[in-house]
Amino acid sequence: MNAAAVKRKPAWKYGLIILSVMIGLLTLSACAGKGDGDKKVTVNIAINGGLNLLSIAKNKGFFEEAFGKVNADVKWNEFQSSVPLLEGVVSNRVDFSFIGDGTVVTGKAAKSPFTVISVTGVEGNQNSVIVKPDSKIQSVADLKGKTIAVAKGSSGHIFLIKALEKNGLSEDDVKLVQLQPDEANPAFQSGSVDAWAIWDPIVTMETEAGHARILESVKTMGFVAPAVMIGRDKFLKDHPDLTALYLKVYQQTVDWVKGNMDEAVTILATEKKMDPELVRTLLENTHYINEPVSGEIEAAMQSTADILEATGTVDTKVDISKVYDNSFLNEALK
Repeated sequence: MNAAAVKRKPAWKYGLIILSVMIGLLTLSACAGKGDGDKKVTVNIAINGGLNLLSIAKNKGFFEEAFGKVNADVKWNEFQSSVPLLEGVVSNRVDFSFIGDGTVVTGKAAKSPFTVISVTGVEGNQNSVIVKPDSKIQSVADLKGKTIAVAKGSSGHIFLIKALEKNGLSEDDVKLVQLQPDEANPAFQSGSVDAWAIWDPIVTMETEAGHARILESVKTMGFVAPAVMIGRDKFLKDHPDLTALYLKVYQQTVDWVKGNMDEAVTILATEKKMDPELVRTLLENTHYINEPVSGEIEAAMQSTADILEATGTVDTKVDISKVYDNSFLNEALK
């Protein structure tokens, strides 16, 4: 055997040793993966702007208390609108939050990985069309040819389309101006637009201040405009028990607010830096629930999906029967 062969043999043996170590490490890693039942889980909860019960639950520590008992942490995020919120769902930064039915449709059309797990309200956060107090516009029918500020694809937009249809009009009969709330407010106040399709707390803030009056709302028109709780699909699959616990704590919050209105007003007025009496009015005008998706709610959401498809807001048909799962809530409310 020559000298070169002698030198190569240790290197060959050294390679086998490295390979064996790597396999061993991979085996240990796999075993660790199988036995991670005690690993602490982080539950990412997102607040989606405005006045809502998640803000109260955060203040009271309801979720931290409940999840702490099952070795889980809570991480909070806050978004001003649903578009960045759904981006958070896609990037695994949001496990639970609430959105309107319009966002359910646009999100599912874009294949966002979430499922509706309960209904938190049926009034669409008081979606309304408002006009200036001295406006000559007295009905939705009077909006023909008028300029309306609206955030396209929002719950306010959906309400506007339905209100127009109920009065024999369509979007082609009015002039829509695409504006987010912070842009729409000065346009509305200056008279640059004739009307504004918007939601609470802005509706109540503007009307209480004498800056606007409600032309029509989901309540005056008798519309069902669902607001829903959603869960990230991977989290629901991996942690069905924590999902049921989340909904159980949310129900606890709904019940707590009903019996502690004064404290709820104080919490929200302080956190949102709003007038307490205005907050009280908003809370009393909102019917907070935590209920399964019923046939009526499914039909209302399907109507929204069909409208958004017909108007070209989404280019995909969304089947609402496939976007919700009541099983988690049924387990939570046992």
